[in-house]
Amino acid sequence: MNETTVVMIAAIAALLVALVLLILYQRKVIREDTVSGVAEILQSLPVTMGSGLFGKIWEYSRAAVLAVEQMVKTGKVQPDDESRKNKALSLVRNAAKVDEVPFGFAEKLVADQCIEANVQQLPRNQQKITGAQDGETTG
Repeated sequence: MNETTVVMIAAIAALLVALVLLILYQRKVIREDTVSGVAEILQSLPVTMGSGLFGKIWEYSRAAVLAVEQMVKTGKVQPDDESRKNKALSLVRNAAKVDEVPFGFAEKLVADQCIEANVQQLPRNQQKITGAQDGETTG
């Protein structure tokens, strides 16, 4: 089985589980708090993009974005977009080096886009640089 087939089977299985939960909830076999608990568990599962090169860069980027946001909070990284992005890219490059993953021009472009995608998954208040006059945001 290739990776695409496994992903398709997993997606179909997830849809079937969701359908069964919905039917059980509508028939009052399970309570709302049970459905909410299952939803919370599913939301807490890590999102992975496979085990190939792209998957590794995605995971490095995800960790780098979170690390940079923490560094901004502690004052170790300037809160401007360019500083954040450069630091995140540096962290991705270092992680790839540690894992002996190739990191050339194409990988840098992918990492750049993965960083952007991961920033979009941050809570809304962390996506923009705050501190502008009268509650405005810049970024």
